[in-house]
Amino acid sequence: MNKTILTYGALSGLIVSAFMMTSITMCYRSGNFEGSMLVGYASMVLAFSLIFVGIKKLRDKDLGGKITFGKAFKYGLFISLVASTIYVIAWAVNYNMFMPDFM
Repeated sequence: MNKTILTYGALSGLIVSAFMMTSITMCYRSGNFEGSMLVGYASMVLAFSLIFVGIKKLRDKDLGGKITFGKAFKYGLFISLVASTIYVIAWAVNYNMFMPDFM
């Protein structure tokens, strides 16, 4: 169960972080933020869909096909927490190493 939470949380966090690093780096160099909104929303939808897939895998493989709303909500929060932690670390690295004058 913890392996599934960590796996899907890490995948989700890496997807959002990779898209964020790529778009910020490209926009910071060119000064043009056009298209970043579309890329940002697409990466979030892709990453959020992994929360659903992770909960579905937990339900089907670990819990015998049945899950309550409370358990699904809890597992979704844990997956989101892992993804958010990875995103914050990536943002801190990007800010401190590549864009210290951003703000």
